[in-house]
Amino acid sequence: MSTLFVRAFGLAVFASTIPATQARAEEPVVQSYSLDIEAKVLTDRKNRGVSDTYNRPGAQLTIEAVHETGLLGYLQLGTVRKEIFPDTNGLQVTGAFGYRWGKPDGWHYGVGLAQEWFPGAKVNDAPTGIDWTTGAPTGVTNTRFDTTYAVFEFAYGIVEARYLYVLSQDLRGNNTATICGSTYMPAVLAGGDPGKAIACYDGGFKHSGGSHLLDIDVKHPLTGQTKLVGHLGFQKLHNFRDGDLVDYRAGVVHARWGLDFGAELAGAFLRNRELAVVLDSAGNSKKVDRATIILSLAKRF
Repeated sequence: MSTLFVRAFGLAVFASTIPATQARAEEPVVQSYSLDIEAKVLTDRKNRGVSDTYNRPGAQLTIEAVHETGLLGYLQLGTVRKEIFPDTNGLQVTGAFGYRWGKPDGWHYGVGLAQEWFPGAKVNDAPTGIDWTTGAPTGVTNTRFDTTYAVFEFAYGIVEARYLYVLSQDLRGNNTATICGSTYMPAVLAGGDPGKAIACYDGGFKHSGGSHLLDIDVKHPLTGQTKLVGHLGFQKLHNFRDGDLVDYRAGVVHARWGLDFGAELAGAFLRNRELAVVLDSAGNSKKVDRATIILSLAKRF
């Protein structure tokens, strides 16, 4: 009798532990991080209202990881064109890391560092000045387009804002050699008035490091599948007032069939629009700051 009792008691204890064990096994595991991946194609890929793809279609892949501690990482691969970034292999890489804090439904903030790389893109032996009596360069330099930023974010509700300060020597390769050489020297070489080129080179070789950028974005949900998006940006280009600009973007994004369909009007107001006139290899020019409707198709994973 005692043996049977022990066996029965043991079976009863074992059976009583099964639901508890199953319950523990079936408890949802709360992830300590989130990972968002988006692949996107666009009819034009603009940065600050100015086309990186020479007013032509582009594509990008964006990966963003956020840990529950507030640490975050960001990586984006995007296409660019040689008309905008000479000798590029067609790729732009943006990486960032930082920290966010605050209340998701209230004020929240972030700080970080960001870096843009343009593999292969460069301008070699561009004049840093011109001797206007002989037409000979007074010096030459090599320029790359890689840029480093310090970033501060702040947001409340549907409004997000981001301030960037340029830590690198130049903002996307903007300096005396590249700006004066690409914007004003073609007219001089064609026999035009050298006045603007002389004024541009006046004062010696200057860099655009220390520039200030501000972005304000709004995402307003209309329904569960549709939202309005808006953007207003400001750029203060250090040492080159002609490069100051205001850029804008306004449109709608609709989610259906697991895809995001977007349509936006985007462009920029440059202080001097001559900086946005870009020549191709055949000598044809385009204004890459013009307002245009950008259509996009994105897939999130």
